[in-house]
Amino acid sequence: MPDCQVRPYTEADRDDLRAMMLALQIAERVMEPNRAQWSDAGASYIEEALAAVAAKKGAIFIAESHPLPDPVGFVTCWQAYEDDSIVAATERDYLYVADLYVADVARGRGIAGALLDEAEGHGRTLGLDQVRIGLLSANQSARRAYQKAGFEDFEVTLRKRL
Repeated sequence: MPDCQVRPYTEADRDDLRAMMLALQIAERVMEPNRAQWSDAGASYIEEALAAVAAKKGAIFIAESHPLPDPVGFVTCWQAYEDDSIVAATERDYLYVADLYVADVARGRGIAGALLDEAEGHGRTLGLDQVRIGLLSANQSARRAYQKAGFEDFEVTLRKRL
């Protein structure tokens, strides 16, 4: 069991959430050059995330790990719908995990799994029976954490630059 507490986001977490979102963006920019360099240090992205959570029956959960003074991770998730007639109607609704972050200082302690557990619990309260999450192909540590949490490959998107 990880040495952490996971709780729902509150407005008092805004500055910490913004800092973690920025850290996630910076880490992803190292792996994928198409990630934007935010001139506003993530202020507009946090507003986008909060709006999506509000509009789509979503949630944000914050992880704390004592004795560390600041939150060490977060997950954002919301209800999503696959609007594609090739997918069976019973398989179209799902919980989408948009962002998951654990600070370097807290990695390897099961915090990602604890955050995913909370997100999955939120999905169950919405009556959903599946959760989906994406990742950058270069992010092998995230892939390992997601597989450890029971995720399996579902779809693969390939890219070719022209």
